[in-house]
Amino acid sequence: MSDKLVVKVDSRGRITIPKEARKKADIKSGDILFMNLSPGRVELTRAIEDPLVELAAYAEKEYKDGHTQNLRDFAEEEGINLDE
Repeated sequence: MSDKLVVKVDSRGRITIPKEARKKADIKSGDILFMNLSPGRVELTRAIEDPLVELAAYAEKEYKDGHTQNLRDFAEEEGINLDE
């Protein structure tokens, strides 16, 4: 299988992941997938671990990349006291 496949979006916005792609990525019915979005691009990643662990790793990466801010900094800017 090549790493590039062509799929068509149906009228309801759905796509079918081809059997060969599901097999290569070890995706089974009921699996949870994460969607990473950027302009003109959608990347699906199978959640191998607990989704909360994956989400925490994603949040940490976003923070380190400067796409979010520290909760304490946000609370201070909004006048919220977290120590009450």
